[in-house]
Amino acid sequence: MMRYSQLQKLLQYLSLCILYCLFSCATETEPIDICYPDKGVKTSKEYVEYEPENYRLIEYNVEGYPIRAEDSGQKKLYEHVYSNDVLQYTIVTNLDRGNYTDGESDSSYIDTLFVIKRQKDPRRYLYLELESASGTRIEYTSTDCRKESLVIYEKNRKTQDIEALKKDGYDIKVITIYYDGTEKTIVVSNYINYKFDSHGHWVERTERLDDGRTFVEIRELEYY
Repeated sequence: MMRYSQLQKLLQYLSLCILYCLFSCATETEPIDICYPDKGVKTSKEYVEYEPENYRLIEYNVEGYPIRAEDSGQKKLYEHVYSNDVLQYTIVTNLDRGNYTDGESDSSYIDTLFVIKRQKDPRRYLYLELESASGTRIEYTSTDCRKESLVIYEKNRKTQDIEALKKDGYDIKVITIYYDGTEKTIVVSNYINYKFDSHGHWVERTERLDDGRTFVEIRELEYY
């Protein structure tokens, strides 16, 4: 069974992509590493210690935008299409065809999220909506690169609600709410014990859940 934090990381990846795509330049008064903590990274492979088979692999272009991601646990592939360094749409491919019946077409395995609305102002406030033909809708908000929220709807029904607090560009606390009809489950993750490499990018951290469980996360980096 997939633990909640794996779903959480999938949605966090979408917020990472949105953030990189829309904050295309830094101001003179704001350190660039707050919004671009992983600039210079070519690939990033993240997994829980002792579970390397369940990984998330992200590929970046030379400007630092994520262009492709594979989530082995979810068996999904994400490909991002830009225009003038701004995200236009994301193609999501389901790599686990065994979940589908033989009668369905290949379109069952592919979904495309189009950006349908965006708002941005000089105070680093962002609001973005993405929507697909299958009925998935994402509402994303970022404030000053220090607080993010991500709300997921499936056919107009809210399924997930995530709020992340950040420091120096990295998660310190993430609150996730999962909705199932009238029921909801709240998961609180605190990220502690960050370790960094010689480039200043994190390569290990600990996720501590509100129920007391802890998971050590490893990140292997390749640079340009």
